[in-house]
Amino acid sequence: MTKVANKKPLLSKGIGVKAKSSHVPKKIVSRTAKLCFVLGFLSFLLYANTLQNGYAMDDGLVITKNKLVGQGIKAIPSLLITPHLKGYGNLSVDTYRPFSLVMFAIEKELFGYSAAAGHFFNIVLYMACVIMLFRFFDKLFDRKKTVAAFIAALLFAIHPIHTEVVANIKSRDELLCFFFVFCSLNLFINYAQNGKIMKLLAGAALLFLSFLSKETVITFIVVIPLVFFFYLDKSKKRSVYITITTVVVAFLFIVIRASVLKASYVSGGNAAIDFLANQLVDVPASATALATEMLALGFYIKLLFVPWPLLCNYSYNTIPFVSFSNAWSLLSLAIYAFLIILGIYRQIKVKRDPWAFSLLFFLITLSLFSNIPFLMGEIFAERFAFFASVGFCLLMALAVERWLANVKNTEEVDAGIAMIGKPKVLMVLVPVSLLFSCITIARNNDWKDDYTLFTTDAKNAPGNSRLLSYAGNEIIRNLKNKNLSGEEKANMSNDAMEYLESSIIAYQGNAEAHAGLMKLFLRKKMFDSALIHEQLAVQLAPQNIDILNNAATYFFQTQQYRQALWLFKRNQQIDSNDVGDYGNIGVCYYYLHIYDSAISNFKKAVISIPENKKPYAELALAYQAIGKMDSALKYTQIVKQFEPNFKLP
Repeated sequence: MTKVANKKPLLSKGIGVKAKSSHVPKKIVSRTAKLCFVLGFLSFLLYANTLQNGYAMDDGLVITKNKLVGQGIKAIPSLLITPHLKGYGNLSVDTYRPFSLVMFAIEKELFGYSAAAGHFFNIVLYMACVIMLFRFFDKLFDRKKTVAAFIAALLFAIHPIHTEVVANIKSRDELLCFFFVFCSLNLFINYAQNGKIMKLLAGAALLFLSFLSKETVITFIVVIPLVFFFYLDKSKKRSVYITITTVVVAFLFIVIRASVLKASYVSGGNAAIDFLANQLVDVPASATALATEMLALGFYIKLLFVPWPLLCNYSYNTIPFVSFSNAWSLLSLAIYAFLIILGIYRQIKVKRDPWAFSLLFFLITLSLFSNIPFLMGEIFAERFAFFASVGFCLLMALAVERWLANVKNTEEVDAGIAMIGKPKVLMVLVPVSLLFSCITIARNNDWKDDYTLFTTDAKNAPGNSRLLSYAGNEIIRNLKNKNLSGEEKANMSNDAMEYLESSIIAYQGNAEAHAGLMKLFLRKKMFDSALIHEQLAVQLAPQNIDILNNAATYFFQTQQYRQALWLFKRNQQIDSNDVGDYGNIGVCYYYLHIYDSAISNFKKAVISIPENKKPYAELALAYQAIGKMDSALKYTQIVKQFEPNFKLP
């Protein structure tokens, strides 16, 4: 770019200088639009292969097994005033994230249970997230660091650590939260520049939607003042208004959330956290909580630089208990201490320093998942790094700009995106982009379904008790496939046994692994062994409905109907909204020859789940047993409408 004589540069260091005019040249607008298109198109290409995937991991909790979402649009009022997983189970400790559920309900209404539709909307949202991030960086840098903004958004788009968020439909809440808060930031920047109150109000509305998507956006109570008091100080008065608006929106959400959950913002305590998910609830004397927490935090840095292997679950014992004699824990502590000191130092010493912003954004958004000072539901998850990776990607982009593109002041950057074409830049960006893109696309394939995901990840984490039990139990579910040969089923059964036994070796208290072994032994008619694991499973998880159902199945198959009946009834006591046990309870009463109670429960089953045809046949048999043939024939005729060959014995 040709410099104008006798003119001082608008910016000699840092970002956020007040522009003399709000007018943006058409050339810059055109360039920004083209870069947005490139980022959006690339994001779509990277995740296009998820369109062939089905549901996986926790998708059932919020979609296929969620009774409220299954009702479609008519359930929206209920979704707005109930805890996040109310439709799946009446859980005592839960979260409040209604917006993604509302979207799922609308999708169910329009497309049915279509995994392809869910994946498509996740991809579109991710594209929008990447574009909003780029626009935020471009505005934050006063359009003087477009190269760095683009590279940061590019690295964010291709980073494999985001595959869980995009490929897992359930993580729509994370995408919505990210999209809305960065839309809000862009609008707040517009308000800071032109003072139009509608921009402030629109930004507040979008920030509230971000809270309704996922409460982890609470960290932006710190991020937003950081942006507008230290970087975009166009007007102190407007910065104050933006900060007050942010606090008011956050407070409003907290009040609504508390009223829905009947609890404070931080729900529950250590007792509500599963040891397998976050072993920090019970740290042995040989280790320390802080050392283990620092080791877990070090995993985020490791995966940001080297994103392999990636796992859908990092529960016990992927991250082991350690003390400060562990070198990796000490290294992690040293790195984070250095980042904190460096970020604060540069923030104080260098006005509007982009490096300080990168470091502080990373540290602030990751702090919520540090398990310091309170514990999270999981010790580690890739999705926890979704926001924090923004700071990492910006830091890497600034390094490329400064040391590879040799850009030392913002006037050089304004020369255009051609800076990326420098050989030194391409020698780094091209290999990294290709490598990260290949890892991302390959990882998307792992999310094809539960079977593929769990068996793949279990092999990459042989000490992870929960992943091993997930893999074993998923193989057992696949044994129901009628297209499998006897030999195939035998081999799969052996694989399931190996996974489940390895899971128990890793952690003997894994109730899900014991429940899976119980099912395997039932298939083999080894009832004594099944009973041992049934008792252990129920003892370890007396409130787990799935495990209680498995135990009831054991007693039912061994014709111990009274014990099975007690367990099915216990399920209903735990979750009064679960109507699926009426049929099971009725069958137990039938075999106990208590026919009146059997008929009563069969009728409840018909009313509760009309699409379930089985209770009609059971009603016909029950009425036949007590000699009421008119009623028996009545229900026989109903059954014949969908099962023509049905006959009373």
